[in-house]
Amino acid sequence: MPRCTCYTKIPLVDSRIKELFERYQSGDASIEERRLVEDWFAAFDSQQQKDFSKEHSAELFVQMDRKIGSMLESHPARNRMSARWLQVAAVFLIGAGLVFYKTFSRAPKVPAGYTLISVPKGVKKQLSLPDGSTVYLNSGSTLRISPGFGVTNRRISLTGEGFFIVKHNQTNPFTIQSGRLIITDIGTSFNVKAYAEESLVKVAVESGEVNVKEENAGKEAPIFPKSIIRNQQLIYSKDSRRAILNDTQTIEVSAWRKNQLRFDNASFGEIATTLERWYGVTVNVHGHTDNRRYTVSFNNEPVSNVLKVLGKLSGMSYQVINKSIQINLKPNKSMK
Repeated sequence: MPRCTCYTKIPLVDSRIKELFERYQSGDASIEERRLVEDWFAAFDSQQQKDFSKEHSAELFVQMDRKIGSMLESHPARNRMSARWLQVAAVFLIGAGLVFYKTFSRAPKVPAGYTLISVPKGVKKQLSLPDGSTVYLNSGSTLRISPGFGVTNRRISLTGEGFFIVKHNQTNPFTIQSGRLIITDIGTSFNVKAYAEESLVKVAVESGEVNVKEENAGKEAPIFPKSIIRNQQLIYSKDSRRAILNDTQTIEVSAWRKNQLRFDNASFGEIATTLERWYGVTVNVHGHTDNRRYTVSFNNEPVSNVLKVLGKLSGMSYQVINKSIQINLKPNKSMK
């Protein structure tokens, strides 16, 4: 049975919040306003295993109100209004997805519902979107689908990794926001890897082409290729805001959706992070990693087999206790 937690009569809700949610739901919100709303819902996502008290829920609204105030400093402060103006009617956990239904004092202009789909570590998920597109989500990924998707817009945002098979619609383009980047479909299937904790965002095209640009780049916008085509991969650095375009085999990049675990010139730190997501475990690495890199692949293997192979390649030893893995690296031992 899905768990349901209902929040009603949340106090101290400013009228600006009500107006912001209405603009978001109708598709009229600016990029900055959309990000504010989506960050707010992400707070629910990160706490979805916890029970919110009414006080905690109210504090989230207060935090949003403060951000709106700083964003709209030129606007005079408005009086507080009753929570009846805005309330989160219900939060339903459906499988690995988290769907938010928002109820306002008047009917929305478009089909209601901000949808947040979270895939936990150790799990992968395939889903069909209302426009006929197909999405595969890798472990530890989150997909946020805008209200009115498939009707007034086809906007989603991704944190993590996803493979998209997009049904092309020239009059209603399919766009993905990942951090600063906006990825627009031009009739294609492609892979996006954009985990929050990683410094690189990677976009690899399997068929068709996509366009990538930086949101609100201004005068110092990084240079992006006009489009990315089949078997090309764009790698964007969040730190330097620079992008490079490489040739790749996208079928290998997206092999994860067929349960093929691949490491391509990966450090042990990167391997540990991937193992945590892939198998839903905790990995602690001890010892100096130097500059050792590993290229190896596994076809639907249990974690014990993966650790054995990595041990033979690197000389490392390991211990597995329940869901915790301890890796001890040997110095001066490199992969052959």
